[in-house]
Amino acid sequence: MRRVRGGLRHQLRAILVLAWLNGLLPVLRSPLWTVSNLATPISLLVLLTILYHGVGMVMGIIGGLVWSMLSGGILLIADAAYYRLELKFQQMIVATPTSPLAYAIGLALSEATYMLPGIILFAVLLALRVAVGPWGALEIAVSLVLLWYAVSSVAFYSSTLFTYIRYTWAVVGLLTLVLGVLPPVYYPATYLGSAWWVAYLLPTSATAMVIQNIVGITHYSMQQIALTYVSNLAWCVVGTVLTLRVARWRAP
Repeated sequence: MRRVRGGLRHQLRAILVLAWLNGLLPVLRSPLWTVSNLATPISLLVLLTILYHGVGMVMGIIGGLVWSMLSGGILLIADAAYYRLELKFQQMIVATPTSPLAYAIGLALSEATYMLPGIILFAVLLALRVAVGPWGALEIAVSLVLLWYAVSSVAFYSSTLFTYIRYTWAVVGLLTLVLGVLPPVYYPATYLGSAWWVAYLLPTSATAMVIQNIVGITHYSMQQIALTYVSNLAWCVVGTVLTLRVARWRAP
């Protein structure tokens, strides 16, 4: 186990500085990136609204929320690999007391900054379309944060496996499609019939189940919803272990 020389205060400060330098400043300077990231979920929202009207709109909003959080995590693969391979930024961080987990969370927060306008947009649309109480809103927020952390931590580990930057963007696009559209995110898990349980295997579909249940699109039992949280927490633990113990922190 790697020894962390910096204390908690240093780790928190490193997280905020990384999020500011790599997220907030670039977004303010180049807001077009935020608009481009919203193109796909908004297109799917419009398409579902045209095809299925009210229910389609709600499913499109739910899918947009999940897609935004997924994108804010999965993009870490390409950016972390770019910082490591091209800018040699990770090598500089290695020489500081910053832990791999703090570095990964800082970069993940910077990625989430790009998706924050989309998250706010879809959250407002959901509030306008469906009446969600304070407890339901909190449950949605927790499930989305778990999704973001799970995807981001696994994505950071995955970024350390690449030795060439040119492959990362193709992988990001493919994984976003595989995790954000194919699983039951834009449609209820019950549509899968007897195989609906596969929704538990991915953090995106597990999170979508929570939100679908809260807004009343599909009703799941308390045990089924509890299993979605177990699934997402398990992914968070796996991602943390991969980042701290397995990721090639000092690799070129």
